[in-house]
Amino acid sequence: MKIAVVENENQKASSIFEPGFIAIYEEDGGEWKVLIRFENKVYNARGMAAVRTAVADTIKQLGDVKVIVASEIPGIASGTFQAGGFDIFLVEGNVLNLLDSIKKEMLEAIEERQKEPPKFDIMQFLEHGESKGNFSINIEDVMFKNPELTSKKILIPYLKNGEFNRLDIICSHIPKWFVTDLGALGFEYEIVSDLPNKKTVRVVRMQTP
Repeated sequence: MKIAVVENENQKASSIFEPGFIAIYEEDGGEWKVLIRFENKVYNARGMAAVRTAVADTIKQLGDVKVIVASEIPGIASGTFQAGGFDIFLVEGNVLNLLDSIKKEMLEAIEERQKEPPKFDIMQFLEHGESKGNFSINIEDVMFKNPELTSKKILIPYLKNGEFNRLDIICSHIPKWFVTDLGALGFEYEIVSDLPNKKTVRVVRMQTP
């Protein structure tokens, strides 16, 4: 098993937004050895688009590695790693003392996943808008491909955790929970297109007075 670690020069786990290194460790004969170590360039990124690009470049460098360990991977960086199929472990302390327990936890997680159906990932259905931070999603397409899901189950986790400026939702009708729940989540909506059986509802964060 290979594990990527965001670390400082003393091989202690560090934040993805701190200067340091990203190392790939592999177990060999009961010992963890560094296969490759390169500079962490994500910490220099400023703004959502730059962070997303820097993480995507890091993912390319990691090759077939799908586990990353750090003391902190917040916000859009975390979302981009997860969209790339990564498992994220947040730890503190010396890396070499932690890799065995991370491996054990990872193997247990793999075993659990084999028992459960795959979790829904909204990222594959989001379309990028013309401006940074703007996205759209066709909720009818999502529910057609995932008939066990409701619009509420699809959207609320993303609204709570997603980072966006504007989300255009294409739907056949306005879900009732938009009226009752969106405000409580800190969002408001407006209808920007109203065609028969096809509406576009724009969701944005509420403006504070």
